[in-house]
Amino acid sequence: MPWETLAAGDTVRIFWRSTPYRGKIVLNAKGRADAWVRVCGVPNASGERPVVDGQDAVARKGLTYAHELFESRSIVTIHRLKAEDWTAYPRFIQLDGLHLRGARRGNYFTDSTGARRTYEDFGACVWLERGHNIVIANNEINDCSQAIFSSSKEEGDFTVTRNVRIAGNYMHGNGVVGGYLEHTTYIQSIGVVYEFNRYGPMRAGALGNSLKDRSVGPVIRYNRIEDGARALDLVEAEDYASIAMADPNYRKTYVYGNQIVKDGRKGSTIHYGGDHAGSEASYRKGTLYFFNNTVHITGDDYAVLFQVSTNDEKVEVWNNVFLFDPAIQYPRMRDKQDNADGIPSGGIVNLGRNWIDAKWSDAGPWHTVGGVLTLLEPQLTGTTAPVDIKTMVPLAGSSVVDAGRAAPAAVSAFPVNRQLDSRFLPTVRTTNGTAADLGAVER
Repeated sequence: MPWETLAAGDTVRIFWRSTPYRGKIVLNAKGRADAWVRVCGVPNASGERPVVDGQDAVARKGLTYAHELFESRSIVTIHRLKAEDWTAYPRFIQLDGLHLRGARRGNYFTDSTGARRTYEDFGACVWLERGHNIVIANNEINDCSQAIFSSSKEEGDFTVTRNVRIAGNYMHGNGVVGGYLEHTTYIQSIGVVYEFNRYGPMRAGALGNSLKDRSVGPVIRYNRIEDGARALDLVEAEDYASIAMADPNYRKTYVYGNQIVKDGRKGSTIHYGGDHAGSEASYRKGTLYFFNNTVHITGDDYAVLFQVSTNDEKVEVWNNVFLFDPAIQYPRMRDKQDNADGIPSGGIVNLGRNWIDAKWSDAGPWHTVGGVLTLLEPQLTGTTAPVDIKTMVPLAGSSVVDAGRAAPAAVSAFPVNRQLDSRFLPTVRTTNGTAADLGAVER
């Protein structure tokens, strides 16, 4: 069945086999809320997903991409077809259960005209150019320039990606050597939820971020994030700024229940606000709610938790565990924006109860950071980790056990009721004592 004939309610099953599939997938289908279009992998008895490999992939002759550039960017493209009306867009599509790999420069494919070409550096295994209500779940994605990319443009709602769920994927070994513009995931969407994913290490020598987001109202919860120049890069809407800024949810970002392990020497851990000097008017200028996460910064030098772009951005921080390797002499809470000389930066950071290494300071002895850091409560501190470094589980009798504070009303719609187990799979989180434990995992 040609991909472009899929209609509401259709399901395509791709069964595991010992040799990879080497083809291209274009999804332009218009599902419905009661009749999704699904493309799913069927694993073998050992749970191995079927592999769709971009190396030597062949597009069906005559498959009409909206533009030939999309052929060289991805294995899976979610977009309208060239013959469709300009306002057409895919919707209610789920892509799950596949192992996608190999969409990167240096690998070759045969395009829809029969020509042999290589992939662009700025591409992704899954390229979502436009679409509403899209789910990308339970896939393994590796050896790509980026795992998942989504676009949003100013032309109208039909060019805006909306309501995306990225869930339960294992993404590793992506990025471009020496490239800082390509990331594991790079999303621009009105409404996106990232949950239960494992962001493994990027390709050796890649300089991008693990999770880069330019979305409206992102919810980032219950993920394991293990690498990147920044673990989270939460910056301004770039190609649809006027649409994004008109939405009140643009000013709200929720990050909770995540396990973050990152080499501090590569850059700051969480960046919030914007990253283009001169476009400060479109920065997020709202609130990042950061709670019940466990963050472990490794290395022996630079180690910064929050880099907040301007003093119009605010970060509310509570119920977290912040760990630093012993060789890090000056664990720092904040740093200023690194590309905006003359602009007050550092942000408004409010600390509720958290556990943090006793050596911590706001900015360190040789740095000046603007903005304001406010201690709403004394921090719990220590010189040894109160959790198991590998599993993130609180140690018996440690100060983080039963130390959690009730969440403020602003996040009442986002209860912390899940966590990742030792295999990085989601499980129910229940409070086992008089109060919740600090961090991403309940003992």
